[in-house]
This record gives sequence, structure tokens and C-alpha cells, in this order.
Amino acid sequence: MKEVFDAIVRFLKSFVSGYGIAIVTALAVLCVGLLIATIVRRAVKKSSVKNRKLDNSATGFITGLVSLVVYVVLFVAVLAVLGFSTEGIITAFGSVMLAVSLGLQNTLSSLTNGIVLIFTKPFVAGDYVEVGGSAGTVKEIKLFSVKIVTPDNITVVIPNSTVLNSVIVNYSRMPLRRLDLVVPVSYSTDIAKVKKVVMDIVTADARVQKLPEPFFRLTEYGASSLNFTLRVWTTTGDFWNVKFDIMEKIVEEFRVSGLEIPFDQLDVHVIPSEVQ
Repeated sequence: MKEVFDAIVRFLKSFVSGYGIAIVTALAVLCVGLLIATIVRRAVKKSSVKNRKLDNSATGFITGLVSLVVYVVLFVAVLAVLGFSTEGIITAFGSVMLAVSLGLQNTLSSLTNGIVLIFTKPFVAGDYVEVGGSAGTVKEIKLFSVKIVTPDNITVVIPNSTVLNSVIVNYSRMPLRRLDLVVPVSYSTDIAKVKKVVMDIVTADARVQKLPEPFFRLTEYGASSLNFTLRVWTTTGDFWNVKFDIMEKIVEEFRVSGLEIPFDQLDVHVIPSEVQ
């Protein structure tokens, strides 16, 4: 039993005189560092959330970037406590990052573009946009790509480099949108009556803005119709419902009022040939 005890004592002495203290110190630094990293990450996230100029995408990016920096510093500190040369570590790390950056140029380009998107904010999650040949609602803005969902529930993932190199149309950014409709009527129609019927429809719809004022005038002499242009303003959220409701209401009221919406017709005249 005494021999076993003496062996344990010799091992502990050897451990302490060797790398034992360095290992224990490194573990202590690691534990304290992880605690500090957690506190810093929570503090940065809380501060970012309180900043009204930043959306969820920017908050997530900032939190992730700060966490990465803290973990890299912690990694270097632990290796330094263990006796490794920090200069060699930093040099090796720089060489690895250079090799990785050369091999991932397109990916890093998308990363850079993602940072630009997050902070310039041409759109945010929930906006309805048209970009890169696709139109839909933005669901996620990530560091490398943007995910949108089309009206027919198809998910489209667009690389950030493609997004920034495309024309971005944001249908949700402005609170109001102008609705333009062409209303064709027969050439024999009473213009005053047409204007009264349509303006009554527009005035009765509470979703139509009073300012700017609705516009309804004769704007074109068509091949088979007088074409009136209706322009009204409504909130972006009500745009499509207002459009469809007004179109349906115009058809209903025209029928009741005896107004005609012309359609293309082809009259064929058959001329009999003389019998030889």
C-alpha cells in the first residue's frame, strides 16, 4: 500500500514540476474565457436588439462576429499559457486564412455582399421584392444568400452576389402604392355618366386614400373603345384586394347602369361571286 502511495506522490510531483501547472492554468483560462465570451455575446445581442436601426439579420451577424473574435483570442491565450509561441500561431493562422481565402473567392464575395445587404438594408425580412428574376416574400437574409418564398409557395435561395448585381424592386418599402387601371367603354357611352359611376365606386371604398386625390380621366382613343385611366392610392397591404374589388365592382355597376365594356369583334362579310 505504501508503495502505491509513494508512486502517486512521485507522479504528482512530476506532474506539478512539468506541465501540470500550465495545464491547470490553461483550463482555468479556458473556463474564465468561455464565461466572458458568453457574457459578451449576450451583452452584444441585447445592445443590438435595442438598436432600432438594426433588424434581426444584422443582430445575428454582429453577435456571431463578436463571438468568433472572442473565441479566436481565447484560443490563442490558452496556447500561450501552455507555452506555445503566439507569433508562430498567428503566422500559421494567417497563412491558413490566406489559403482559404484564395480557394473560396466566390464564397467570400457572397459574404462581403451579405454584410453590405445587412447594413444597407435594401429590404428586410417580410418585404415583398423582385430580385434576380424571382419575386416573393423575403424570409431570411443570411451572410451568403437570401431566401424568398414566391406566392405559389416555392422557396428560392439567391446568392448575395447575384442580389447586389441585380435590380432590386421592393414593393413593401413605401407605406402607400398607386393603383392604375384602364377602363374601356364604348364610343357611344355618356362620358359624364361613366365618370360618376366609377368615382362613386372609388369614393365608397374606405381603403382608397383621399389624398392624393383619385384620378379618372379619358386618356386614349382606342381602336374600338374610349380608354379611361383610373389612378388611386392605397396602403401597400391593401393594394391587391383594392385592385380586384374595384375591377369587380366596375363590371357590376356598369351592367346595372347600362354601360358597355367593349370587346374585340370581327365582322366577316361574305360576298358571293358571280355565277359564270
